[in-house]
Amino acid sequence: MARVRIGEMLVQQGLIDGVQLQSALAHQRRWGGKLGHAIVQLGFLPEQEMLESVGSQIGVPCVSLAEREIAPQVLRLVPERLIRSRKVLPIARLAEGRRGPLVVALADPADLGVLDEISFATGMDVRPALASERELDLAIARHLDGVSPARESGFAGRKDAIDLPVDTSPLGDK
Repeated sequence: MARVRIGEMLVQQGLIDGVQLQSALAHQRRWGGKLGHAIVQLGFLPEQEMLESVGSQIGVPCVSLAEREIAPQVLRLVPERLIRSRKVLPIARLAEGRRGPLVVALADPADLGVLDEISFATGMDVRPALASERELDLAIARHLDGVSPARESGFAGRKDAIDLPVDTSPLGDK
C-alpha cells in the first residue's frame, strides 16, 4: 500500500488547507528543503504538530528533548563524534541485553544509513524517534558541552534589543 504524502495527509486531517499546501510546495520548489520545514516556516503549523504528523505518517514516535535528562551511561553508548556529526542523541536503552534495543532521537528517522551507522558503532538494535533539529542541537549542547540554553528566546532575550513605542498609526487596528 502506498504511503500518503505528508501534504495530502495534513489537508485530509484539516490541519492545513489546499491553498496553504500549494504555497508550501511553491516555497519548497523555490528554496528547497522538506515540505514540513516549509509549512512550519510559513507559519501554517507549529513545529511540534508537524513533527507529530510526520511521526504518525512514518510510524515513528515523536519525542521532546527540551526537558529530557539522559543518563550518562546511555550517552556513552554512542561515540561522541557520531552524535555530533550525524546530529543524533541516544535517549534510552530499552533492555539491558547486549543488543539493546537503543532508542535514538534524530531529525530524519527514515535515514537508514545513519541508523545502520549507529547500529554498527554500538552493536545494538536501534529504534528511531523523531525530534526537531533545534531541540537536538540544544540537547546535544546541554548533555555533551554542559551548555544551558537561555530561558528567554526570540529578540526579547537579546542584550541589544530595544523596546519600540506603541504603534499610533491611524492605519492600525481599530
